[in-house]
Amino acid sequence: MKQGSGKTNLIKGDVRTVAVYFLMPIMNSPNPSCVRIARAVMLGVVACAAVASDSTLPVPASNDPRGARLEAFFKTYGCPAPLHVNDYLRAADSHALDYRILPAISLVESTCGAFEKMNNRWGWDSAQTGFPSVPAGIEFISEQLAEGSPYKGKTVKEKLFTYNPYPQYVRQVERLMQQIED
Repeated sequence: MKQGSGKTNLIKGDVRTVAVYFLMPIMNSPNPSCVRIARAVMLGVVACAAVASDSTLPVPASNDPRGARLEAFFKTYGCPAPLHVNDYLRAADSHALDYRILPAISLVESTCGAFEKMNNRWGWDSAQTGFPSVPAGIEFISEQLAEGSPYKGKTVKEKLFTYNPYPQYVRQVERLMQQIED
């Protein structure tokens, strides 16, 4: 067990409990606008708690060759700063996910964020869903690709096909993932 992980989980649990406690009366409101606002607030609180709890993970070492590869990849395609290299590496490491998958998807879906909507660089939920921040989006989608029921236990190729069932999409993302490695 990681040192301090119990405290982090307790804090994360407390934030969620408080959010539910205060927002539940609003969630049961007959007014649809109040319900939507309450859901958005709850999603934001939970996402912030998740990101805050994961901020205790170590930042990948600056001499990690994966970071240099991602930075070179993003710069080759003229991706806008910030590049979030450490966020991608941290999320991939914490979820045992291939570190290249989200950066490659971000290039296909939004040109690495140049055309993002609501901090969603990956076309998640057909770009109808947003995230409180880009790091929160990286964390959420990494967790989904690693542990979400449609993705868990699948190979990278199978995850990509589940993410977007068009064979040319899967080939394009795989080609970009290979470019990161070259």
